Amino acid sequence: MKKGIGILLIASGILFGITCTGLLFTDGVFYLFLFILLAFPLFMVGQWLRIGHSITKQSLVKFTAIFVQVAFLIPLIFQVFNNYSKLKNETFAREGFLWFQSSSSSAIGLIGTLLLIVLVLSIMPKILFGWTHGGKPLTGFILSLFVLTVAFLFITWSDYQAIHEEEGIVVSTWWGKQQTVDWASVDSVEITPYVLKRVATKYSKEPIFAWRFEFKQANGDQVSFKRTDLSTYNLEQSQRVKEHIQKENIQLSVGQMDETTTKWYELELELDNLNPEPFNEFFNK
Repeated sequence: MKKGIGILLIASGILFGITCTGLLFTDGVFYLFLFILLAFPLFMVGQWLRIGHSITKQSLVKFTAIFVQVAFLIPLIFQVFNNYSKLKNETFAREGFLWFQSSSSSAIGLIGTLLLIVLVLSIMPKILFGWTHGGKPLTGFILSLFVLTVAFLFITWSDYQAIHEEEGIVVSTWWGKQQTVDWASVDSVEITPYVLKRVATKYSKEPIFAWRFEFKQANGDQVSFKRTDLSTYNLEQSQRVKEHIQKENIQLSVGQMDETTTKWYELELELDNLNPEPFNEFFNK
């Protein structure tokens, strides 16, 4: 019984520690105190219950090293990836951009995310059981995966798509091709709210509310832009795009939310303490 409770507390401490570290990068040092005063004690109490006897000095050093490495390394890797996306935005975004998306297709973003997740999972045994664990085969795999991830990010550096107020839709692919779809070529636009299921976000795999702009051309081609975070910034950006579409006299429709989508939409508004009125106006609710 004690061992089971201990494992539960260890997992809770690690998850809370990872969350605190992730929020520390954006929301300040308050979460550092929570990391030290709550997450770490939870983890250590869990270890004490798991092993069933007092923790020696040697074990204390070992468990502390494991906790710090796990709780800091995972958010740090994802933070580096996030900063990579921000750097792309700062490098390629120019005056007149209403929207910038750091990959030209969802597949590119998915591959990058999967590479990072596999890299993190590969490093975890080294952290938990010692850096000699797995020997040369695991070390070689981690190094190869690291090189592959860096190479992938380098190759896809110039891959992005954007919405420009004058030029229209700008798509730049990783192999160097750049295409522009002017506003006159856009036949209609649809805003679709939906639930994105089992997405590997920073800290969970819960379904999340999302929405996308679908720009449809007369020849049948279409380009999509999506957002997965309800926030005032994303709303303002989406509203600017919506207003510009109307300014260009392009047919615009907003999809209706079904029961499941409405549930997650209202839940995220409540959890993030957002004023629902401007969001409801944007989604025509």
